[in-house]
Amino acid sequence: MKRLKLVFNIIFQSIFWLWNLTFLSIVYLGILPYVGIPLIQATIDGIIPLEFFLTLTALIAIPTISTAIGFRTFRKQPLQLMRLFYGVETPLFLLCLLRLFLLRELTPASSQIIATLALCIAAFLVEMLYGYLGKIENVQNISDSQTSQNKQPRFLSLIGEKRSVWLQLGCHSLMLVVGIWAATLLMFYALPVGLFTVAGFFTLVIEFFKFTWVSPFLEMFKYGAWASALIWIPLSFIFFGLTCSLFVVMPSLYGFLYIHSGRKIWQSFAAQYGKNQAIIGSLGVIAAWLAIFAALQQQPQVAALKMLATPPANDTVRQTLLAKSDMIRSGLVNAYLSPYRYLSTVGENNHIYEIYKNTLNFPDAAAQTVQNSYNFLMSPFLYKGSSADVKKAEKLYGEFFDTELQKGDTEAVKHAVQSTFNREEAKAGLLNVNEEKVWLQSQEVTVKENGDWADVQLYEVYKNQTTNLQEVFYYFSLPESASVTGIWLGDTGDLKKRFAFTVSPRGAAQQIYNQQVVERVDPALLEQIGPKQYRLRAFPIPVKREFSGTQTDAPTEMNLWLTYKVMRQPQGWAMPVLAEKRNIFWNQNTRRTIAGKEVKYSGKEARETWLPPFLPAAAQQPLTAQQAILPGGNIISAKPLTDANYSLPQGKKFAVILDTSRSMAAENNEVKDTFEWLKANAAGKNAVDLYVASAAGMQPKLVEDVRNFDAAKVTFYGTIQLKDMLQQFAQLRGDKSYDTVFVVSDRHSYELSDDRKPKLSISAPLWTVHLGGLPPGYDDATLKAIQDSGGGVATDMKEAMQRVATTAASGKSTVSVVDGYVWSYAKTSQSKKTAKSAAVAESKNAENEGFKPIAARQLITALSKQKSSNQLTQLDAMHAVAKNFKVVTPYSSMIVLVNDAQRQQLKAAEAKNDRFDREVESGKEELTKPNNPLNVSGVPEPEEWLLLVVGAIGLLAVFLRQRRAKAVG
Repeated sequence: MKRLKLVFNIIFQSIFWLWNLTFLSIVYLGILPYVGIPLIQATIDGIIPLEFFLTLTALIAIPTISTAIGFRTFRKQPLQLMRLFYGVETPLFLLCLLRLFLLRELTPASSQIIATLALCIAAFLVEMLYGYLGKIENVQNISDSQTSQNKQPRFLSLIGEKRSVWLQLGCHSLMLVVGIWAATLLMFYALPVGLFTVAGFFTLVIEFFKFTWVSPFLEMFKYGAWASALIWIPLSFIFFGLTCSLFVVMPSLYGFLYIHSGRKIWQSFAAQYGKNQAIIGSLGVIAAWLAIFAALQQQPQVAALKMLATPPANDTVRQTLLAKSDMIRSGLVNAYLSPYRYLSTVGENNHIYEIYKNTLNFPDAAAQTVQNSYNFLMSPFLYKGSSADVKKAEKLYGEFFDTELQKGDTEAVKHAVQSTFNREEAKAGLLNVNEEKVWLQSQEVTVKENGDWADVQLYEVYKNQTTNLQEVFYYFSLPESASVTGIWLGDTGDLKKRFAFTVSPRGAAQQIYNQQVVERVDPALLEQIGPKQYRLRAFPIPVKREFSGTQTDAPTEMNLWLTYKVMRQPQGWAMPVLAEKRNIFWNQNTRRTIAGKEVKYSGKEARETWLPPFLPAAAQQPLTAQQAILPGGNIISAKPLTDANYSLPQGKKFAVILDTSRSMAAENNEVKDTFEWLKANAAGKNAVDLYVASAAGMQPKLVEDVRNFDAAKVTFYGTIQLKDMLQQFAQLRGDKSYDTVFVVSDRHSYELSDDRKPKLSISAPLWTVHLGGLPPGYDDATLKAIQDSGGGVATDMKEAMQRVATTAASGKSTVSVVDGYVWSYAKTSQSKKTAKSAAVAESKNAENEGFKPIAARQLITALSKQKSSNQLTQLDAMHAVAKNFKVVTPYSSMIVLVNDAQRQQLKAAEAKNDRFDREVESGKEELTKPNNPLNVSGVPEPEEWLLLVVGAIGLLAVFLRQRRAKAVG
């Protein structure tokens, strides 16, 4: 009997010390010297999430601490070493492995399981070190450690003995449940792993004598990795073999240890406080835990997808769904992020089926039964739905909440993405809105006044704060009459070395820019995506080099210059108004020089202020009329207006289209005020029909007199694009004709726009009135409808009505009434001019040369209203004007290129028939979906595993060798 005990003691000691010392040797001598410092640096630089670094650190610390505890406390107690190994070290080690490679963002259900496992492991360790925490008199079942050392933990004095005992009972009651659950779950793998280990051993012997491993083994000597070949590969095989063999017996031992420990503490508690107390305490804890478990098993997407399966057919159903918005949001986000929150869907989890069918030759029905049993135990980690739910949830979210999911729940998406390694896109997307990755180091605004107009230059310097190339992205607006005249990029502030822009058709410019960003070559793109709205992107901002160990001549900053011309307004010279920024940020340390004066901001103002809305004009003389004669006999005139020149329409017939999208609910008060103003100031002197647009499920409505409409009774629901509202309007109006069509909307979600180009037959001017502010931009089909009809955009109904009436009163030659001027267009042939009048005009025209780019923008607006049977010819004509005067328009963009290869690609793109076809860029990022670890297409044979392992170790050895050589170099 003593000999048998001695044999077991030797086995127990060998298992614990051999596995731990092998692991520690590989980690501390073979891995950390090469990757330790780069790993820490990568975490500091943000390449590796902190959570993963901490998990990896714990993965190494667990065997290290376990070895220390084993040596200090249990080195003469082999049985305790085995309890420490299988009850504490191995479960914790497996938990860290699972967290590192499989578990991403934890759900409430999976968090309960992981937290319970961690709690039970901690309770088991406490029981090992201190035994039963209650009085030990009359208690026969006491652990060896308590008997021998008779010590109590420090926390016992803090919470009291009785509370400690009840806490220990609760934890060990859960240990009974966890032990059975974990042991059963591991048993699914233990049987095939056991057979695989046996088969693999014999296969290894056979393959060894086939000598197929010799070639990759010798390759390692070729690359100088002899230490890996002679030391680390044999050591790794020993470690791998030990791990496989230990894993085979782990389920039974783990279950036995936890059940035995739970039973022992329960008996000790019953001996001290009585069986009734012990039963009530244990059953109460288990019942509470199971109740929580059952509640957390209800995944929210099941109900959310069911509720939105059919569009609501009336306002009552819509209001019911709106009341459940929080639940719907939770469900749709859970479905969208399911690849990050769950290991697999139930349907795609087939690895147990494949293992038992292919490895153990189970029949299909039997293998599926085993898989179903496994699914039941793994339900907290499996998604109840299909992988198609990701796209479905994203679509339904946009339709219900009237915004893109990545924009509406940015923080939830970011958190999920950061829970795994995600390939970050170079382009700044919705997840980069207000991100602080690129610092605005300095900003300088200069103004050159020229009487009634001025040249404005914005010069900014960007510093990347990350180790990845970044894109700077702005949505901004300028006065409608302003004209953007240039954009340049530079690695330094040297004007002679900066890269100039090219005016290109909007579609060709967008195509080349996106292509160059993918190739990570410097471009910049400035586009006009609305009557007032612009989009500016610049890439790449050079990476931060603070942590770089080598000196380099590579750029460390990006310099950008933007110029535009703007007419003087009563407040002064208008500055760009920021609508949205991505990646870029500024603070009190940003150096700002505005019109020659240093400007200091502090606190919240420093973080939120990009530019002041206006700069005061030095000259205060009255505004005067301006005129420019452009090529082809085109004459653009600008006449200043006073308040007395504006009027409201009378005797007209108007159509008002009301957007009832969900986002309009935020502007509910402004909607009421708008219709009150219409009833009081427009409906009495004009005929005003109201068209109430509607999202899917309900039909739009026509209210033939706006005075019969009650804005307070509108239910704002779903989403509907502007061009869809116009289609609904066209279907409802029949043969009705109107002088002007107004769309009352909000700062609608540009990200939900698409590239559909429906035929929008709008004979009357189309005006969009955006309550709460202008949108970032429009898709080109909507922009075309506004521009071609002679309409415009405004932020309140009074402004829109005044501009419509004043335009009509100013004559047929009027192009627009905007920014305090009446802009008119005339065309005069050279043959009709007298020599004298021609000389006078040319002289005045030469004096007003700097005004021509502003006039050119108005000429293009006038040309866009002309009907043409050949649209491409008309677009080319407008682009020719923009290219001649170097201005940005809704049809022509500015792109900065840095080499001849880019210019050749742009030239080829400009020759295509789709050169003006610009795509909507929603900014939605294509997330890197984690692999499904529970879905397999087949199981490798043992000999394939052998070759894979040898090949992997060989590649690792070569990699480490190269890293070490690079470090030394």
